Amino acid sequence: MGEFFEHVKEGLSKSPKEISSRYFYDAKGDALYQGIMKLDEYYLPRCEMQIIDDKSHQIAQDIAAQHSSLQVVELGAGDGSKTKHLLKQFRPYFSDLEYVAMDISENVLDINQTEIRNEIESIDYNGIAGNYFETYQSLTETSNGRLVLFLGANIGNYTTEEVIDFFKFVQSGLDRNDYFLVAFDLVKDPRKILAAYDDSQGITKQFNLNLLERMNRELGANFDTRHFDHFPFYDPLTGIASSQIISMKKQTVDFSHGFSASFDLYEAIHTEISKKFFWSDIEEIAEESNMHIAQNYFNTNKGYSFVLFQPAG
Repeated sequence: MGEFFEHVKEGLSKSPKEISSRYFYDAKGDALYQGIMKLDEYYLPRCEMQIIDDKSHQIAQDIAAQHSSLQVVELGAGDGSKTKHLLKQFRPYFSDLEYVAMDISENVLDINQTEIRNEIESIDYNGIAGNYFETYQSLTETSNGRLVLFLGANIGNYTTEEVIDFFKFVQSGLDRNDYFLVAFDLVKDPRKILAAYDDSQGITKQFNLNLLERMNRELGANFDTRHFDHFPFYDPLTGIASSQIISMKKQTVDFSHGFSASFDLYEAIHTEISKKFFWSDIEEIAEESNMHIAQNYFNTNKGYSFVLFQPAG
């Protein structure tokens, strides 16, 4: 059963129950997530593309001031549909451009490689499947400058403590003049944020419930998704949007190998957080992780930002 089963067994034995969002992404989950990315309510990809379209040349110029050749390492690379535009605009600024795509999903990396290779000539491509907390540590030293990308506002999936630990982890693979580019979704109208995680077509609900279906397929569980629902919530006091899967009746779910999980009526499984940031939050993260904010690049309405960090010393 492996790591997935052990994580599920531990998470469903807790109170409150929880399962990490990283297990959303099997082949069906990947496809559903691509559907979410195209939703009108899910504003994040459009904000990100606006920055890529408007600011990529400036980002490249800022980095090229210190590096003539560049290795770009993307954590949680996804399908490459956005990154290819960033890299295409980077290409003229560097004599040698290498792209290392890291993602937990081999399915997505296959798409990523096709997207990048079809779009950009003379790029050195390397796709690495696995948990990037493990694969990042496998990087060898490079004579190029290094830029680590963490886009998609995925930084919001971590707690404040986890973000600081993550920054320190990334910094361990950076030299003094290397860079870390992170996408932050900033605080905005709470109703706009909530709608992004509660779409009218119900695709986000399907995406969450597919986690139960994945446990059925891979772990021999007998979840009946008709008796579970998806409940998103946004708290403007903390800036945290969260997702839970709710048991709509008292029930017990059995797994292979003798494990069972009991649910009370309306009991929740916590699956994900998506934090939205004040600028002061970002400054605090930089200070606590010993990073320096070299530059930031906002979208038009300043509700989304790419922030370029460097090690502080």
